[in-house]
Amino acid sequence: MNKRLIIIISLGILILAGTGGLLFIAVKKQNKQPVVAAPQIKKVLDEMAISPIASFDNSAIWYFNSDGRLFRVNLDGTGLSEFPLPVLSSGKLTRVLWPKTGSDFIAITGFGANEIKNYYNNISKIYVNLPANIKSLDWLPDSRRVAYIWQSGDNVHQQLAIANADGSGFQKIADVFWPDLIVKAGSDGKTALLYRSNLQGDTNKIYSANLNTGEITTVVEQGKNIAASWLPNSSRFVFAQSSIAAYPKLYVYDFTNHQATDLSLNTTLDKVAFDPDGRYLYAVVPKKDNKADVFVKEDLTTFKQESYFEPDSNIRASNLLMIGNTLYFTNTSDQKFYTITK
Repeated sequence: MNKRLIIIISLGILILAGTGGLLFIAVKKQNKQPVVAAPQIKKVLDEMAISPIASFDNSAIWYFNSDGRLFRVNLDGTGLSEFPLPVLSSGKLTRVLWPKTGSDFIAITGFGANEIKNYYNNISKIYVNLPANIKSLDWLPDSRRVAYIWQSGDNVHQQLAIANADGSGFQKIADVFWPDLIVKAGSDGKTALLYRSNLQGDTNKIYSANLNTGEITTVVEQGKNIAASWLPNSSRFVFAQSSIAAYPKLYVYDFTNHQATDLSLNTTLDKVAFDPDGRYLYAVVPKKDNKADVFVKEDLTTFKQESYFEPDSNIRASNLLMIGNTLYFTNTSDQKFYTITK
């Protein structure tokens, strides 16, 4: 009888030991965290990319080189191919204005007073040189027309106008005071931001122009505002205001409540990108010792910031481009095009 009891107790101990071992293994597996690779910088193009943009299906990148040749490349840098274009005879390409949809574009050569705007018609496969009277311009969301500043031939009068992208169909919107106004068309198709590029004094206001009525109102009254960019499909825009720091200060303005919010960021707008929904802002800011740049992410709903990426090497980034959840940029140290792999 005692022998049988000993056998039963022994079996119980073995069962408990086995169960405990299985529980230990299960808990250990549950607590084991997957190994996540650290973000890395990867070179996508071994040349300078001018005005890169995502394809409409976000599967590739279109970009120009300095000779005005147009290329398509996969997101990882493979599958490079060229889209044939006529020779851009007006000089070296500096930037390209892309419409929201379609295959037409406006290629800009030269700088300042020597700037030449060339409209490319994809159907006829030709460039059309736009009149020199057309100063700052921006595509309207219909991707057929542009809003721009027109300066009269005597350089005395200037107007905010709308026309087809080839310059035909001129429509005056309003008389304006300065020919150096920058035009930024909103996604609603009826609003444009205006601000001067030739800064005078300590104040440079930002104006809102109603493209239907011609009414122009002041939006940002204070500060020396030097750049503005609309958030995607939004009634908000981010603007840069000169500050005592080395870099300007960024704010976001909301037309729904007519308020500007300090984003607690000091950088320039060429070092900023937005996600497709306009909720998150990605910015490049200098480290405290100013020896390199770091990437930060800010939620434009809660205005909370977080570190997005801190490179090990001396990266100076500009011309940020967000495609899906992946950030691309130009490293100004070598003028090559890179991405951050996560």
